[in-house]
Amino acid sequence: MHSHNAMLHYQRQMKCVCQRPGLHAPALVANYVEAGLNIARYYEKHHNFILQELYLRRTFHELLEKMCDSLVHNAIRKQCLAQLYKPQLALKRYYKTHNCIEKYFSLEREACLLSQEFNPI
Repeated sequence: MHSHNAMLHYQRQMKCVCQRPGLHAPALVANYVEAGLNIARYYEKHHNFILQELYLRRTFHELLEKMCDSLVHNAIRKQCLAQLYKPQLALKRYYKTHNCIEKYFSLEREACLLSQEFNPI
């Protein structure tokens, strides 16, 4: 998906209502993550690093929130956990580039604690 299309289709929150969550969960989560990462890449190319970080963090935290929400279907929660590494690796690269690795370690610790506490598997 191109950056412009990603911006048009990106939503602040992932839609978790679908007819067949067990079947559609992988695509639903993957599309959300892809759109968030594409927007972050767009801002990286345009040297707007604050917005790049914003979209990376927003995507990361949205996955964490949905993974921890017991009202969200288990199939979606599992996919959020399975695909959390994508924005996490992008954030790691971002923070290494900008010499803020402590921020990444804080996010990594948060993800580790929450994934152990709210593991949907």
